[in-house]
Formats: sequence, structure tokens, C-alpha cells
Amino acid sequence: MANRKDPEKSVDVPPTGSRNPDPITDAPGSHPVETGIGAALGGVATGAAIGSVAGPLGTAIGAAVGAIAGGLAGKGVGELIDPTTEDNWLRESFPSRPYAKGHDYETYEPAYHYAGESEARYSGKPYDEIEGDLQKGWGETKHAASLTWDKAKHAVKDVFDYRSANRYGGDAYNQYGGRPFAEVENDLKQGWGKTKHAASVTWDQARDAVRSAYDRTFKLHEERLKVGKHSVEAGDVSVRKEVVTENKTVTVPVEREEIVVERRPGSGRAVPGGISASGSEEVRIPVRREEIDVEKETVVTDEVSVGKRKVQGTEQASGTVRKEQLKVDKHGDVNIDDKGRNAGR
Repeated sequence: MANRKDPEKSVDVPPTGSRNPDPITDAPGSHPVETGIGAALGGVATGAAIGSVAGPLGTAIGAAVGAIAGGLAGKGVGELIDPTTEDNWLRESFPSRPYAKGHDYETYEPAYHYAGESEARYSGKPYDEIEGDLQKGWGETKHAASLTWDKAKHAVKDVFDYRSANRYGGDAYNQYGGRPFAEVENDLKQGWGKTKHAASVTWDQARDAVRSAYDRTFKLHEERLKVGKHSVEAGDVSVRKEVVTENKTVTVPVEREEIVVERRPGSGRAVPGGISASGSEEVRIPVRREEIDVEKETVVTDEVSVGKRKVQGTEQASGTVRKEQLKVDKHGDVNIDDKGRNAGR
């Protein structure tokens, strides 16, 4: 891609990051991946040229200048390889990767970083050609103790595969003059089969990355709160019966018999005989009364039914979320038609 003749990039990549200005022209769009490759190539060439005139010191100075110039040339090599876009792609695809089962993204993040640095250092060579060197280099890192090469190599290969497809798509855009991807997809598929990367990455695996680079598109992301509900025990209720004792007083009407003595005056006429000394006479009249009999009986006073019911209420959940925004900088006399600017907002 060193011979690409694209117009000056006017879109900040990553979307919310710095402009990544060129060290000399201050033009946006220079990235560590690009300048790393270009610096390695440009430093040697320029250093040799200056060194032939000024000797060893000139060679040293030439290497420094060449690193800057080579960094600019490196824009053609890795222009579409943006660290933010690449990181987003890795994070999105991570859950579907076979090696991700039972692990989180941070476990393999050191392997991804190592792969990115190594891929730039080996100037885009296929993974299969340098796997031995990659394994040796990983063994010398501090991460090898916690993540063996047998586990790390799959993540490393993912980065190599992504970048090879990404560069292929960028080159194809220039080759086909920006024609719609759908029109040239079959040609791109056949062309991919002829590349040195096709042996390890099928077209179906490479297609999305190729299209993203071909269409010159990247995705903007934002975080949203995902609130779930789960049931917890708020407490419990015990229902039981207790026996309490209290005094009750009940008024009950009762009857009793009383003796009524009535006296009436006699006739005053004489009766025969006298009054005998033993002639006392006694009349016994039984007198009755009612007494209260107290008994107790058990009666049902209330029936109690115990159950549960659901009551609807509301609670608020809050959290901090992030989103990516597109930032467009203009340099010079440039008109920008920002299509779909307010879409999805």
C-alpha cells in the first residue's frame, strides 16, 4: 500500500482520540502501526544515503531523519489499521472465539498487544511464516508465565488475520476506483484466494474486515445501561395462634321463692275446748331459688386465610456509560457532505 495516492485524510481516527498529527506536516491520520513499519524501512534507507556522505555520524543522524520520513511513508502501509477500530473489532468478536470460553477479554489483551507490535515489526508477513519466531518472542515477555503460548497463539493469529484482510480491502479500494463493494465482491473473493493469507484465513472469515476497509467505514459505539431484575428475600411473616386469658362477667337473671305471710282478723266467735299445752302446730314450706351454673364452650369467632400477592413498584437504576462520537476536522478548502449525521439519534 506504499504507493497509494489517497487524498489527505480529514477524519480523526480513532473517533474520540487525538488527531495523531504527522510529525512534519501536522496532517491528521498517522498511527503507531503505520509509522512503526515506515520508520524501520525509511530509517535504513535514509541513514545509508546520508552516511555515505557524512560518515558514521551522518548514518546515525540519517537514521533519525529516516525514521520520521519513513513514518510518513508508513501511512501508505497501514493507513486503515487504526488501534481503536481494531480494539473494537477484537472486543466484539471475542465472545465468539473458541479460546474465550471461561475467560474475559483482559486475559488475552496482552496477546493482542504483542500481536499488533509483532505484525508491524514483520511488515505484514503471514502468521504461518513466522509462528516460530512469534512463539520465541512471547516466551521472553512477562506475560508468558500466566498465559502459555498454546493459549496465546490463537489470539495472536486473530490480529494477524484481521490486519491482512484490512490491508487487502484498502488496496482493493484503489484498484477498483471506489466502485460499490457489492459490484466487486466476487472479484475480491477470487483475489483473496490468490493471496498468501488465504491458506490460513478463508474468505468468509476475512470478508467483514475487507469490506470495512474497502468501504472506508468504521462503527461508532455507545454504552447503554442494561438493567435486569432478580428476586431476593425481603423478610418473612410468621402467623400463629396464641391463647390469652381474660375475665368475663355476665349478668344472668335468676329466680327465688319467698314466703308470704298474710294475716287476717278472726271472727271473734268462741270455739270449744281449751288450748292444750302441747298443742303447738308447725307448718314447713320449702323455699327454692335459682343458682347460676357456669360452663364454657368453644365457638369459632374468625377465619384467617394467609397468602401472598404481587405489588408493582418502581426503582431507579443509574450508571456511567460512554459513547463514541465522530469528530471531523477540515484542513484547507474542503467541503464535507456529512450524510446521515442525525441518523439514529
